[in-house]
Amino acid sequence: MPLFDLPLDQLRGYTSAVTPPADLQAFWDATLEEARAFPLEATFEPVENYLAVIDTFDVTFNGYGG
Repeated sequence: MPLFDLPLDQLRGYTSAVTPPADLQAFWDATLEEARAFPLEATFEPVENYLAVIDTFDVTFNGYGG
């Protein structure tokens, strides 16, 4: 159960007073570009789940930095 200290109507209009760093967008642009330089190499192995209408897979892929 989520915990918060404002009523829902006040939460909907809430804006944080925290200012993001000036280089935040540049940081994420560089980070994503670096992450995309490595192949994902995803594998999908079927897993028996004993359900007739749902296919389940064990998915493995390279993480950050390959």
